[in-house]
Amino acid sequence: MEFAIGGIGVAALIFGIVEAAKGFGVKGNGSKALSLGLGFFFVGLAHGISEGLIPAQYVPYIVWVVTSLAGGLAASGYYDFIKKLTNSA
Repeated sequence: MEFAIGGIGVAALIFGIVEAAKGFGVKGNGSKALSLGLGFFFVGLAHGISEGLIPAQYVPYIVWVVTSLAGGLAASGYYDFIKKLTNSA
């Protein structure tokens, strides 16, 4: 079963958030707990949207926040990638 919010895969979103948190010092059991909590939240949110449990008037705002979060994670990933390229040269 694949869960997505606004076309953003929930698993990829969780992975990105946990990896970003590791950059801020979250490690070990903290990253496991974070991924568990995020999984519970985002999968529950995606399921609620797909089953109509969340009122339709809130869905565009949820999609907006999730898409913005994914964009921020992508931007930080590009930043880290460029930083690694310039530091290794």
